[in-house]
Amino acid sequence: MASIDVISANLPILRQLRGRIGQHELAERVGVSRRTIARLESGEVADPGVDLMRRIANELGVSSSHLTEARIRAVTLPLPEDICGRLESEDAPVILAAMIRTARAHR
Repeated sequence: MASIDVISANLPILRQLRGRIGQHELAERVGVSRRTIARLESGEVADPGVDLMRRIANELGVSSSHLTEARIRAVTLPLPEDICGRLESEDAPVILAAMIRTARAHR
C-alpha cells in the first residue's frame, strides 16, 4: 500500500480522535491551506513531504509512523478512569505503545 493511501485513510481518523479537529483548524495549525488537508485526505498529493507530515503528526499528537506507515482503525474500549486520565496526558504515546506491545505479545 502506498504511503499516500495510508495517509488518506489515517488523517481523518486522527483528526476525529484529537477532538474532532476540522480540516481548516488543522491547516491553520500546520501552516497550509484547508485544500491541502483535503487533498491529503483524498489521496491527491503524490509526495506531501517529510516536514509537512512531521508537522501534522506533531499537531495530532502521534508519531509520523502512525500517520504514514500502517492503516489505523478507531476502536472504543471500556477502560478504568485512571487509565483514561493517563491516556490524556503527555505520556499517552508511551502508555499506548506499551499497551500495544502487550496485546501483540498475548495474541
